[in-house]
Amino acid sequence: MVGYIAYGCGGRKTGVEERQLLGARFLAVSLAAARRPMGPVALHQARRAAGRLAELGVRRAVFPQEFPYMSIFARRGICPVETLPLRQALAVPLVRRRLAELGIAPTQAVAAVSAARLSREVAETVTALALCYRYVMLHVPSGGGELARSLRREYGVSLLLDPGAEQLDRADALLLFAPRGDLTQTNPVFYALYPGGETGAGRLPLPLPEGLGEAVETNCEGEQLTAALWQMGVITKEAILSEIP
Repeated sequence: MVGYIAYGCGGRKTGVEERQLLGARFLAVSLAAARRPMGPVALHQARRAAGRLAELGVRRAVFPQEFPYMSIFARRGICPVETLPLRQALAVPLVRRRLAELGIAPTQAVAAVSAARLSREVAETVTALALCYRYVMLHVPSGGGELARSLRREYGVSLLLDPGAEQLDRADALLLFAPRGDLTQTNPVFYALYPGGETGAGRLPLPLPEGLGEAVETNCEGEQLTAALWQMGVITKEAILSEIP
């Protein structure tokens, strides 16, 4: 079960209640904003709320923005819903959309991927790009050659391996699965698909489904909620894509 923490919305109840959003069930707790967030009373209430959720088996939750008690919940094994898997799943469809909007044909576009290792997510992304575009570059420390041979054998497509920084900078679309300090990151299409990448220039947004913003608190971490609903099978990747301008 996924938790939902509301903060600063009135009331001081720390009991757990069921909350439904788009038909998805969350175990919710509500904490009022305290004059002294680190005072003994406020800390006791936060610990009690975290303890109740942990006892009910909650291990991930949708948190408010700037939540002062994150460490208390983390100590009880309750972490924020991860948004990175959804961002990675949306990357290739968004690349296709953006390059089409720029008028760059699949036979002319150059797509590039750089990663610290050849994870399953990286391999799936490269494969999807190679099936869409003639020119795909891949930079990984190892494993690239094996993937390239597999793609050539199964689909008859080829990869350009180990491109230099200048080649990556010239790509029409660049997907980074690990930070790179030697790139300009000014490609026409650029997404940073690693932890922390959602805060920089390569941010891939995760909008709330239409109408849901009115049903949640204004300080709800909406991208966590969108990711939770996707992971729970309530909304599809296509529905989220339709909300991204």
